Order: sequence, then structure tokens, then C-alpha cells
Amino acid sequence: MYKGWAHLMVHEEFTPPVRRYAAGAAFLRGQGQGRVVGITGLDRAQRELAPLVVEVKLPRAGQTPSGTYDGDGYVIVRHPDTQVVEDALKRIVSIIRVELA
Repeated sequence: MYKGWAHLMVHEEFTPPVRRYAAGAAFLRGQGQGRVVGITGLDRAQRELAPLVVEVKLPRAGQTPSGTYDGDGYVIVRHPDTQVVEDALKRIVSIIRVELA
């Protein structure tokens, strides 16, 4: 992108780079009240989706939920096919649960 920006500034032309991956994030939030007591579904999600996962931040046991839209953790996935990413994100949010008590 730096080379593209420099070329744009000098020559007033920009050719976007070829998109190699689609990417998306599933945000993990506990529902209800209390502190994080556990996370369920991680083993299953890992078995099904591990090759697509590029980054994970999980909430810690005992942590107070943030109460924000982006939640207390996330899972980022990527794949060349956008539909694969969309399906993986739907699967993640249907499998992984942050338990509060």
C-alpha cells in the first residue's frame, strides 16, 4: 500500500492490489449478568474451523464483561472465498458461548 500511495501522489494513478483473502471477525460476548466463568464450544470450533482461524482473543475466567458491542474476545478468520468466511463466522457464533455467573 505504501508503494501504491506514493505512486498515486506522484502520478495521480492508483491500481488497487488484487484481493487474496476475505476476512471477518466474530466477537464473543457473554449474555446476562456476572463474571466470565467459562467458554463452551472451543474444542468443537477448533476441530471444524482451525485452518481458517488467524487470530483469537478469548475472555479470561473471572473477567467482568465489557458491555460493549465488540465484546470480550474475538475470533478472526480468512479464506480466499467470501462465502467460506461468512459460513465460518456463522458457525463460530453458533458454537462458542461465553458463560457468565
